[in-house]
Amino acid sequence: GEPSLELLLVPSEEPSGSGTQKLMCSGWSFNPQIKWLFGSEQRSAAAYERRMGEDGHVALTSHITVTQQEWNQGMVFTCEVIDKYLQKVRRGLACTQTCFL
Repeated sequence: GEPSLELLLVPSEEPSGSGTQKLMCSGWSFNPQIKWLFGSEQRSAAAYERRMGEDGHVALTSHITVTQQEWNQGMVFTCEVIDKYLQKVRRGLACTQTCFL
């Protein structure tokens, strides 16, 4: 099976004027790795979480913080899941802020 993927906006607990948004990307595969791109630039994620499923698949969840400026200027955020074993890149989901509204 191919890696599967979802990209979500994490509801902020801070007041809306706080200046940052949080995105979450989840991928399922045998050995998933998550890569973030802001525009064409690679970014490091703030946090990763791995969970082992009963069928041997791994669920990997990654969070990344977006500044208000990046958010407002219509930056394209891409989350890619790569599985080293399958040699398949599942081109991630690419979204601007309008996807999440």
